[in-house]
Amino acid sequence: MPADPATLFFVLVITSATGTLLLTWCWLQNSAERTLLWTAAAYAGVAIGSFLFAGRGIIPDRLSIDAANAFSMLGMALAWAAGRAFNGRSVPPWVPAIGPLAWIIACQFTAFYASFAARVVLSSTMLAIYAALAAREFAQRDGLLGRVPVAAMFVVHAVFVALRIPLTLTMADDMPGVYQAAWFGMAALEAIVFSQVIAVLMVSLTKERVEKRLNAAALTDALTGLANRRALLERGAEAVADAARRGRPIAVVAFDLDRFKDINDRFGHPVGDAVLVAFAAAVRATLRPADIAGRLGGEEFAVVLPDASAADAAAVAERLMTAFRQYSAAVEGCGEGCTTSAGVAASLSGRIGIEQLLSASDRALYAAKRDGGDRVRFDAVADVA
Repeated sequence: MPADPATLFFVLVITSATGTLLLTWCWLQNSAERTLLWTAAAYAGVAIGSFLFAGRGIIPDRLSIDAANAFSMLGMALAWAAGRAFNGRSVPPWVPAIGPLAWIIACQFTAFYASFAARVVLSSTMLAIYAALAAREFAQRDGLLGRVPVAAMFVVHAVFVALRIPLTLTMADDMPGVYQAAWFGMAALEAIVFSQVIAVLMVSLTKERVEKRLNAAALTDALTGLANRRALLERGAEAVADAARRGRPIAVVAFDLDRFKDINDRFGHPVGDAVLVAFAAAVRATLRPADIAGRLGGEEFAVVLPDASAADAAAVAERLMTAFRQYSAAVEGCGEGCTTSAGVAASLSGRIGIEQLLSASDRALYAAKRDGGDRVRFDAVADVA
């Protein structure tokens, strides 16, 4: 069905302007999410470009052709910049400028400017490239489900834009014919739908990441970056259940930093905090990716070691204690390094609950403390049949 270009561009102006206002308002509610600001700027560019397109035949060609296409390209380039910002990557200012600048330069050549097909080829190529680059940015894997539809929408849009090139070339520079072609209406409709959907998806994706960060913060010890007690118990219970299903051993090691109160009293809490951070660094340097470490509170920590016997766990504890001594040696007041005591409990078949294993490792830990600290002790736990 023939489509009126001015009407279609006017609808795109309305949807793009609405998207600009929506995204700007969302950014004002959470100014830390600069992705929303970049996306709002992208929508503003598209809205301006569409407004100028709609004035074709009313306003000078330098506005309805040159400036209109430049703003449209800038809008899509800023969508790519929004993806970069979302991934925490820098936005080289010259990259968004490539398309609009190339377009403006090309428009200075009479042969190019006189050819409707040549203009479509260049503008569509730049728009498709920026859309594809944006899809690539949003397709990164970090567990956010909202990335999938955003990336998919940019891919679809890139394909629709790229298809304008062969379809236009088949019409031999017939600009009025292109505007009356059925595919032009479909392409314009896709652009309108794309504009509406992306705004909603971007807000949803940003919200998903904020919620994920809040959930992670609720399960993370703010000082050390290790799991807090709640997270350790939850993840530990999952690890124990997995060990029980597979009939594999699992061990828990409890740690308590020796003479930590004396460090706090003599050197102050900032030094004490530095010692806790040093222990967390030793944990990260020692444990395997599958191991689970957390801070139970104060100077007490625990690690859950899947597929580890009591002897394996004791060896891990010894390595961690040595690493802690080395890391803490750089902290004021620790001299040659601070020490820690450790208690080990293990289940051969994974049939003992995480709470029981923690209690057993805690008993062993205090046996180590009674014996003078800086050592590892075991607690025998009978496996449930």
